[in-house]
Amino acid sequence: MSGVLLRVENVSKYFGAVKALENISFEVKLGEILGIVGDNGAGKSTLLKIIAGALQPTSREIYFEGRKVRFKDTSDAMKAGIAIAHQLLHEQLVDIRRVWDNFFAGKELVKKVGLIEILDIKRMKTQTEEALKNYGLNIDVDRKIKQLSEEERQVVTLMKAIWQKPKLLLLDESFTFLSLTGKRIVIELLRRLNLKDNLSIILVSHEIPVVKEVAHKNISP
Repeated sequence: MSGVLLRVENVSKYFGAVKALENISFEVKLGEILGIVGDNGAGKSTLLKIIAGALQPTSREIYFEGRKVRFKDTSDAMKAGIAIAHQLLHEQLVDIRRVWDNFFAGKELVKKVGLIEILDIKRMKTQTEEALKNYGLNIDVDRKIKQLSEEERQVVTLMKAIWQKPKLLLLDESFTFLSLTGKRIVIELLRRLNLKDNLSIILVSHEIPVVKEVAHKNISP
């Protein structure tokens, strides 16, 4: 690990008189996994949403790749190289659509047949299969999300986020509803992502043993 990818300085977020966060500062290096732990209501998820552009803070100084940034929304953050996956899978996956369809939702690939553009389903299926198999995952991309196990859905959510090739991956309570086997699957996936792609990760969880096993260092807001 070398070089600072993200630096957060004095970030605060007030909801009226309620102080969700106050003067939070930390940094994440390239290839580093940072764990953020704390009780429910400590502001962990709020902090991730601010970094991902989903919430606007009351005050902040956020630097990404050495440049001061002010993301308007999650799309703005994604363009810079920050992706987020959180525990509310229904907000990120559509149950009645297939795995490959979820991967490309909003970014569908098309091909021309004469003068007409149609969906390039074959290429989307192939790229989804390659993305999963690249990390040793064997999930039928033609299955609908509602047909997958909780572990498989969580893995698809993570892979959908990293398929966008982020420089920083934000994970909000990704272990909450997983079995022991599912947690092990996700832990090993995160390790492969970190080692294979030198991906920097911020992991928010109330499961301290899991965070200690995965993260290089931990903080509490």
